[in-house]
Amino acid sequence: MVRQKPRSTRERLLAAALELMEGPDGASGVTMRRVAAAAGVTPMATYKHFASREALLRAATAAEYSRIAAYFARANATRDGPRMRGMVGYLNYALDHPQVFRYMFSSERDDAFVFPKDLEGGKSPTFNILLTVVADLMERKVFRPDDVAETALSLWAHAHGLISLYLAGRMKSSRAAFQELYLRSLDRLVRGLAARPT
Repeated sequence: MVRQKPRSTRERLLAAALELMEGPDGASGVTMRRVAAAAGVTPMATYKHFASREALLRAATAAEYSRIAAYFARANATRDGPRMRGMVGYLNYALDHPQVFRYMFSSERDDAFVFPKDLEGGKSPTFNILLTVVADLMERKVFRPDDVAETALSLWAHAHGLISLYLAGRMKSSRAAFQELYLRSLDRLVRGLAARPT
């Protein structure tokens, strides 16, 4: 997904932070000085907008949750069949933006959404989509009755584990071949949750 061209100084700083984060060093390559240089401002101007590097990274990635939700929506609109279609959106975001994905979902941070408090509490735009899908599938008796949040967590953990293995180079295949493996694996999990044979 193409990000909009930033206009204000704050937007330029956020865009610069994300661009640096997508580089080979990931989040560790983001410094206030580097962000300032990339945005064309002084380091002091950066501190006028963000008190610390951590505050800058938090703000830079905050909008990414809604961007990932858009990936989910596009995947749901384009795929057919009984699969967990929206989870292709999660995969595509991870493969399009691996370094930002790692920071958001695989790094220890004070601002990370945690289970159960934040995720059951509806704070995560991405997990909320999965909760809604799982609740709907249980209501329609496609999935057998169970704890909605824990079932959604199982699906997310399964998808995230596969993606993490792929990004770490532990699975060698083309993107297209991995996507098909990912969907087959999710299908197996979904069949195990089914209320009746599918």
